[in-house]
Amino acid sequence: MKSERLPWTLGWVSLGIGLTELTFPEGLCRVIGVSKRHAGLMRVFGLREIASGLGLLLQPHRREWVWARVAGDALDLSLLGAALRLPLSNKGWLGAITTAATGVTLVDLFAAVKTWRSPRRPAGTVTPSLGMDLGSSAPAESWRGSGLAEDMGANPRRDDDSLPEAERQRMMKEAARELGLPDPDEHGTPR
Repeated sequence: MKSERLPWTLGWVSLGIGLTELTFPEGLCRVIGVSKRHAGLMRVFGLREIASGLGLLLQPHRREWVWARVAGDALDLSLLGAALRLPLSNKGWLGAITTAATGVTLVDLFAAVKTWRSPRRPAGTVTPSLGMDLGSSAPAESWRGSGLAEDMGANPRRDDDSLPEAERQRMMKEAARELGLPDPDEHGTPR
């Protein structure tokens, strides 16, 4: 699940940016100091953001969606760079927006490279829709210390101190595997 967090977050950010560009294109044009005739282009950029966002939310392990965001960032930065040269542009807002867009671009690049380096998801694994497990009765990421033994049907009256540590660890790994959680030993996460 942890490998889905960054694409999932970028997907929601894309949706937010896209809906803003689609809903308030004239206002955004005014803020950055370009003419309102560029509102159509702003709407197209909004649709691109929404498409990337939905792609990331529905298929967080497909690196093509992250690279689509990087390509979109290049378009955004080129528009902002062109707007900086306009005499009527609002340099204060434009500078702030350009700085924010540059920061988002760096995060997108990081996500694209990180996604590119990470191993492919094994066949047969299910990716949660929109990054959420709707309707699942199993605990998600905070399974340690959250009643996992009871959730997995273990005897709640059993004294945990009576089991050897190796047996407890084996049971925890088996429960994590049944819940579809990553093995902390494989990812270098401290216990």
